[in-house]
Amino acid sequence: MFSSKRKAILSAFSIAFSYYIVLLLLQDHDWLRSFLTISLQAILGIIALFWLNKAYRITTDKQRYFWLILSIGLFFHTVSSINWLVAFLTLDSMKYPEASFLLWLLAYICFLIGLLYKIRVIKTTISTTPYLFTVVVFMTFTTSVSAYYLMSPILVAQGEEIFGTVVTLLYLICSISILFAISNLYFLSHNSKEKEIMIFIIAGFFFQVVADIYYTYLNVMGGYQIGSLVDVVWFFALLMIGVSGKFVHSNTTELDWKVINYFNNRENALPYISAITLLILVTQSYNWELNALSIGLSVTFFMIIGRQLVVMRKNSKLVSEYRNLAYHDTLTGLKNRASFIEDLGTMMEKAKESNKPLALLLMDLDRFKSINDTLGHQIGDRVLQIASDRLRKVLSSTADVYRVGGDEFVVILPGQNQKDCSHIADNLLCVFNKPFLIDYHEIPIAPSIGISMYPTDGLDGLKLFKHADAAMYVAKSKGNKYHFFNAELNAHITRKMTIEIELKKAIELNQLSLLYQPKVNIQSGAIIGMEALLRWNHPVLGQVSPAEFIPIAEETGQILSIGEWVMRRACQQNIDWQKKGFQPLCVSVNVSVQQFEQESFVTLVRDVLIDTGLPANYLELEITESIMHNIEASIEVLKGLKELGIETAIDDFGTGYSSLHILKELPINTIKIDKSFIDHIENEKDLSIVKTIIDIGINLNLNIIAEGIETHQQARALLELQCGYGQGYLYAKPSDVNAFEEILLSSFATETVD
Repeated sequence: MFSSKRKAILSAFSIAFSYYIVLLLLQDHDWLRSFLTISLQAILGIIALFWLNKAYRITTDKQRYFWLILSIGLFFHTVSSINWLVAFLTLDSMKYPEASFLLWLLAYICFLIGLLYKIRVIKTTISTTPYLFTVVVFMTFTTSVSAYYLMSPILVAQGEEIFGTVVTLLYLICSISILFAISNLYFLSHNSKEKEIMIFIIAGFFFQVVADIYYTYLNVMGGYQIGSLVDVVWFFALLMIGVSGKFVHSNTTELDWKVINYFNNRENALPYISAITLLILVTQSYNWELNALSIGLSVTFFMIIGRQLVVMRKNSKLVSEYRNLAYHDTLTGLKNRASFIEDLGTMMEKAKESNKPLALLLMDLDRFKSINDTLGHQIGDRVLQIASDRLRKVLSSTADVYRVGGDEFVVILPGQNQKDCSHIADNLLCVFNKPFLIDYHEIPIAPSIGISMYPTDGLDGLKLFKHADAAMYVAKSKGNKYHFFNAELNAHITRKMTIEIELKKAIELNQLSLLYQPKVNIQSGAIIGMEALLRWNHPVLGQVSPAEFIPIAEETGQILSIGEWVMRRACQQNIDWQKKGFQPLCVSVNVSVQQFEQESFVTLVRDVLIDTGLPANYLELEITESIMHNIEASIEVLKGLKELGIETAIDDFGTGYSSLHILKELPINTIKIDKSFIDHIENEKDLSIVKTIIDIGINLNLNIIAEGIETHQQARALLELQCGYGQGYLYAKPSDVNAFEEILLSSFATETVD
C-alpha cells in the first residue's frame, strides 16, 4: 500500500475518503462517531510516530534533528489524543480536556521549531531571497484575513475567558506561523535533493493548517461537531506527515505530478492574487474605519510597488549587461563584429555627409594557428588578450579596436588619408616588435595589415571590408606587413571571383580536359608511364592556368568534384588505350590534400577502378608533402590504397615538410624531384640537394623520378647521380589524347641519351 511515494499519496487519500464515508454513515450515532474519531487520531499518531522515529534513527547528519523535533511534537500530539480518549471513555464527555488542548499547543510549537530548523539546514542549491517577497506577501494576506475573520471574533466571543482566549489565539498564531514555514520550504524544495519527501511534509502541514483555520471558524460560529469534515482533513494531514518519515533514504521512482508542476510555474502570480483578494474583501468590509484587511492591503500594496522598483532596477542592469555582452568580445573585452558592423555603418554615413575619407585597417596575427596547434588554445587565448591590450594602448586616443574573428582585428579611422594610415599602421607594427612572454614561452608575433579607403575602394561596408581583407592577404604573402587596396588588386579580386563562379560550371559545360605527359627511362628513353595533367579552356577567359584555378578550387571545396572527375577520366582513358592494343602503362593522377583527407577517399578510388574496369596496378596517385601535417591519418589512407594495389608517389619532393623519420614509415612507392632543383642542377648546391634526394630514395628502396627535364645536360647529370626515370619537355610536352597516341606509337619519347 505504501511501497512507493505515488502509491502512498493515493492510499492516504483513499483511507481519508473511506473514513469520511464511515463518518457520514454514523451521522446519527454521535457517541460511536466521536469514539471512532478520537481513537483513530490516537492510533494514527502512534503509527506516524513510529515512522518519524525510524527516519530519525536512520538519518546520520544534522538533518536527523528535524525528524527528532517532529517526533517530539507528534508524541505530544498523540498523548493529547490518548488523554482525550481516556477522558471520553471515563467521563463520558465529548469536550476535550484543557490538558489535551495544551499538549496540542506544545505539539504545534515543536512542529514550528522543526520546520524552522529544516529551513535552516535544508540542502539546496538556491538562496531563499528570490522567494522571500512571495512568502511575506502571502503571509500578510493570511494574517490579515485570519485577524479580521477569526481573531477579532475570538476576542469578542471569549473576552471574559482569558485563558481560553490566549490559548486559542496562540493556537491560531502557531498555525499561521507553520503556514509561513511550509511556504518557505515549498520554494526551497524545488532545488533540493529532498524535494520528494518535502512534498509529504508540506502537504501534511498545509492540510493541518487548513483544518485548524476551518476548525477555529466553526468554533467561533458554534458549528463544530466531533467527526465532521475537519477531522477527516486532520486525519489526512497526520497521515501525510507520518508517511514522510517512511520514505527517508528510499530509492523509489521520483514523483512527476502535473498538479505540482502547475503550481511551480505559477508561483510568481501568488502576490498579485493575494492583493486582488484583499482588495475585494476590503471593498466588502470597509466602513471608513481602519481594520486588519485594510492594513494588510496597504502593506501588500507597498511591498508590490517596492518589489517592482527593485525588479525594474535589476532589469535595467541586466539589459545593460546583455548589451555589453552582445557588442563586446568576452575574451579580449574589445568590441565585437556586431558592434563593428553597426559603428561602420554610422561612420560611413557621417563620412558621406561631411565628404571626408574613412579608412579601414584589417589585421590578423601571422602564424597564430600554429601557436594554437603547438602550444594549445590556452596560450593562444593569452596571445589574443596581450595583442588586444597592445592595440588598445596605441589606439586609445585615435580609434576603437574591434575583434571580428579568431585572430582578426579591425580599426575604423574616420577622416584619415593614406599618409595618416601609413603612420598608424607603422605604430601598430611597432608594438609587436617585442615578443610575447607567456608561461616561459617567448613567442614572436607580427600582424599583417590590409587597408581600404572610403570612398575610393568601396561605397558600402561589406565591400570595404572585403577589399581590406584582400589587401591584408597581399601584405601577408609579400611580407610587406601592410598593404593598401588598389586597382590592380581590384582586378585580381574580380578575376578570382569570376574564376570561382565559372569553375562551378566547368565540368558540366565540358570545359575541362586532360593532357598526358610520358614518364621515361632516362637511360633508354622508353616510356614507362604517364601523368594526367588538368587543363581548363574557358570560352571567354581562354586557357586558365592550373596554378591559378587549382588554389581557388581548393579554397572553395570544388576540388573534390574536380578531382573525382580527373581520376575517372584518366582511368577511363587508360583502359580505352589498353583496349585499343596500346602498351599498358600506369597513369599518374594528382590528388589534393582535401581529397586525401576525405574519410571515404579509399572507397572512392576503389569505386572508380570498378566503374572503369582499370586494374589497380595501372593507377598511381601523386600526393604532396603537406599530408605530413596529419601523419597518422595519412598512413592509414596510404595503407588502404596499398591494399587495393595502387601505387603512390610524393610529388614535388624537397619543397615541403618531409621528415626523414616519417618518410621511412610511409607506405609509398615513388618520390618525384621538384623541377626547381632540376632547373639549376649545374649549380653545386642544387646538385647536392638532388644527390641527397636520390640517395634517400635508393636507401629507402623507392623509385625516383625527376620532373622538368629540358636539356640533355640535365639528363646526363641525373644519370650520373643514378636517377632512373624522368619527364619533361626534353621527351615530350603534355599532349592531348590524339597527340599522345602518336607518342605511344613511336615507342619512345626522344633519342636515347648517349
